[in-house]
This record gives sequence, structure tokens and C-alpha cells, in this order.
Amino acid sequence: MTFEPEAEPVQTGGPQDRLLPWDRVRDVTGLSRSTAWRLQQVGDFPEPVRISPNRVGWWESELTAWKATRTVRGLPHPRPLARPREPKLIQTARSPRPQTARQTPIPAAATVQEPSNAAAPATQPRRRKRQTSADQIDFGF
Repeated sequence: MTFEPEAEPVQTGGPQDRLLPWDRVRDVTGLSRSTAWRLQQVGDFPEPVRISPNRVGWWESELTAWKATRTVRGLPHPRPLARPREPKLIQTARSPRPQTARQTPIPAAATVQEPSNAAAPATQPRRRKRQTSADQIDFGF
């Protein structure tokens, strides 16, 4: 949408038209300076007029015509919320393992009793090596 002033509300730069500084333009339009600059780049906001080497202004008639081209819009209707997706569970080395039929409790008669000889060195049970899947790296810890 490009800015096109109306037919002839007030002649731009005429005796009844005023050059407004940015503070007044912000009050009239409600836009930030960067938003006004972006709209100028696409041709949807009036261009400033150079007043002096370090000062610019905007014609009040052009701002009034620009405001008239804006339509009043109601609030947008909210979209219904999408149902959240189910979480994807990733199996890692620390993930709890499901109980299988092979893991049966050891009968009480098969428990190991300590030897009565106190001089025998104590042995620690060997740890089972964890199984890793093909896409995991086994560091052998």
C-alpha cells in the first residue's frame, strides 16, 4: 500500500499548512521513528522536508491525508490453540530399563555365603557391561 494524498484538502506548503517537527509527528501518528523510516522506505509514509542542514519537518496536510488512508481495524480473532505434540522419549544409557522375563529373583538357597576364613581377600562382584545401541558411543567406563 503506497501513500497517496487525497485530492485537495489543503495545499501542501500553502499558507495554512505547517511543518511539524518529529515530536509532533510522533504525537499525531503514534509511530516510532524507526517505524516511520521503514514506512518511508516502502513509500507508505510522507517524506520529510529539509528545513536546514540539521533539521527536517513533515507537512501537516500530508500527515492528515496519511492518517485518513488508514482504516480502523478491530482486534484479530485469536486462532484456536493447537494440541501440543506428544513428547518424544529418547533412550539413553541412564534411562530406566523395562523389566523383562529374564530378570528373575535369585532363590534364597543360591545366595553366596562369606567364607569363614578371614585371611582370604575380599572380591568385588564384576559389573555387567552396559549394552549400547548402534548410534551411541561406548567409552567403556
